[in-house]
Amino acid sequence: MIGFILVFSTFKSYNIIIVGENHTDELDHKKQLEVIKDYYKYDKKIIIAMEMFQQPFQEYLDKYIQGEVDLNQLIEKTEYNKRWGFDINLYKDILEFARENKIKVVALNIPSELLSEIRKKGLENIDSAYLPKPIPKHTPEEIKFIDEAIKEHKNIKNKQAFYDIQLAWDYGMAYKIYDTYKKYPDYKIIVLIGKGHANTVKRFLNILDSSLKIFVYD
Repeated sequence: MIGFILVFSTFKSYNIIIVGENHTDELDHKKQLEVIKDYYKYDKKIIIAMEMFQQPFQEYLDKYIQGEVDLNQLIEKTEYNKRWGFDINLYKDILEFARENKIKVVALNIPSELLSEIRKKGLENIDSAYLPKPIPKHTPEEIKFIDEAIKEHKNIKNKQAFYDIQLAWDYGMAYKIYDTYKKYPDYKIIVLIGKGHANTVKRFLNILDSSLKIFVYD
């Protein structure tokens, strides 16, 4: 266990805490829950932001937290299995803790329909409220990281489309975190996203607001 005094003293000066994960790693999800629980012991003003849910379905996360729908209904209403697909039990304890304590959970991901449109038209031809302009670019180092990911996808036919989708994914989440912080500046935002997104999202957040203090805990 990390120990809640250490968690609080480490993170209290930051606006945003990004806790990265490998999506199927149970230990990563236990670590995320541990950070949330231990920080919450000292400060109740937290928001959990999750990559696993797409932004158009925020109302159902709100209803889940308020006890108006159960977990099975949340899965159905957010189209979780189609749009994310990893075993919900990996996130069940996190969601239940948020519900028990009425902690707001924010859907971070941009909709699949927008990603499909980007794949067809190219990011430069897209205007979307989920991706306010100007859209930042990936650095050469980040592109190298994406190139390594491409090697694991043998059926990639359009590398530029893959780059565009990754950029939209990273920036779309970063902007949603930023927008949430603007609405709730007195809250600590604990962000649960894939480790491959964490540092890029942090950089994009600092492009959006250089004063933001962000800790990447992976």
